[in-house]
Amino acid sequence: MNDEQSKRIAEAADAIVQAAEALDDARETMSDRRFDSEHERERSAAAQQLASRVDGAAKRIEEAARKGAVAAAAAARAGAYQRYRDAAAAAKQGRALGRTIADQDGSSAKRTRANEAIEKLAEALQTASELVFIE
Repeated sequence: MNDEQSKRIAEAADAIVQAAEALDDARETMSDRRFDSEHERERSAAAQQLASRVDGAAKRIEEAARKGAVAAAAAARAGAYQRYRDAAAAAKQGRALGRTIADQDGSSAKRTRANEAIEKLAEALQTASELVFIE
């Protein structure tokens, strides 16, 4: 592996780690006590923050998938483009689900939608990580 390939792999690995941390932050936000508040304003604020964290995680995962695809292409790894397309599609679906979190009725429905979005983003992250981390 030459220096350029090593550099791209390192950048992609860093992007994967950052995306994983952003996804963990979104998961943690699901347990925000404000969801159980008696005040609608607090429940709404919690849902907005959760939707924002999910969107941020989706952006990081999309970036990680792009960097991973470039690194895999530079290393001439077979199947890289299809993995990229799969990761990008899952991230897009997760992001779309995340945008509808605040539109759901009730805290339980908001958390359920957030969980669906996070699961889809976790799938995207796993696929993106396969571009970089070879087992």
